[in-house]
Amino acid sequence: MRNPGEKERGFTLLELLLVLVLLAGTGFYLLIKLPVNLERQRLAFESTQLLAEIRDARQAAMAENNWYAVKFYCQRGDHHYQIFKQGKMIKNIYLQDGIEFRGTPRDLTFNAAGRGVGTTITLQNPAGEEKSVVVAPVGMRIREN
Repeated sequence: MRNPGEKERGFTLLELLLVLVLLAGTGFYLLIKLPVNLERQRLAFESTQLLAEIRDARQAAMAENNWYAVKFYCQRGDHHYQIFKQGKMIKNIYLQDGIEFRGTPRDLTFNAAGRGVGTTITLQNPAGEEKSVVVAPVGMRIREN
């Protein structure tokens, strides 16, 4: 039994329904936005990885006094790039599903001084968003756009 001075504890049905509606709305919003953000994150990851691989190849060419090359392969459903040290392949990197090169990037070659030609490599996700890795011909600065 309840004492006459005690207040009732608990939630009303209306309060519980309000909380459920708010949770369902938040869940629906995340369900819609999550795939878009996932594709954007995959594109950013691939772009950053490509940037790091190109920088590593250039630095290795200077440190080892050798030439390095980065070759790009664009075939339907199979986009990847390979890194060569004096003509011998040392790495083969495939892009994640859905991420592709836009166009056909020019191959890069770095001599022992770390010099090469400049180019821009553009990656694209299924949503049409793009990220680019730019290798500047003067100064050989390598950056991400």
